[in-house]
Amino acid sequence: MDQQIQDLIEQLQQFEHTSSKGRKALTRLLIIIQGHPDLYRSSHRDYSEALNRTLEWVCKNIQSFEPRPPSIEQSLIRWINGYLKWRVRDLFTTNHTPSLDRPISNKEGESTTLMDRLEDPNAITNLEGWIEQTQKERRLSIGDTVWEYIEKDPENLLKNCYPKKQPECHCQILAIRLLLQQPPHKISEIAREYNISNQTLYSHWKRKCLPLLQTIGDQISKRFGLEK
Repeated sequence: MDQQIQDLIEQLQQFEHTSSKGRKALTRLLIIIQGHPDLYRSSHRDYSEALNRTLEWVCKNIQSFEPRPPSIEQSLIRWINGYLKWRVRDLFTTNHTPSLDRPISNKEGESTTLMDRLEDPNAITNLEGWIEQTQKERRLSIGDTVWEYIEKDPENLLKNCYPKKQPECHCQILAIRLLLQQPPHKISEIAREYNISNQTLYSHWKRKCLPLLQTIGDQISKRFGLEK
């Protein structure tokens, strides 16, 4: 598989995507990616939207992909998953429309409402554009807040969630190494380091850590006024 992926990437670097050989190589690579067992999956109903956006990103950026040893295949999937996971998370924060009566502040610090600003011909006149910008800013703020929460774990929720008799290998450590670090570490690497079986650690991550992180993310989203 490594050699096959390497050959396809070399073809893409050699030929334009619009050429017959370039399109063929890109199509074959996308098929491999979509069918790969380690590609990040989600039960979200709009997961296909996140995946399509990710595949579009791959098409535009594949020539900048830099393989990391020891496996081109796994390096590629980690690279793609790093982007895909953020696109899936975006799905949970894009269905909120701000109230027109919600108080906001203008440049002078005076309180006003969105409706007032929309009625002002010299202010924002494109509601859809304003909503899109607001949602973008909130998604970035939520992402930063979730990241900070994982790093600080102020309530010790992550630190207190760990496999039996393995308190040092808690969910905070796993979240940092599997989600925040780039490139992310492998479950197998962490398992060897803490002398835990791959299956035990994978099961703990999937059944305990991920639901806990989802709950934390949901709570943070609600504080920002965004709900699934």
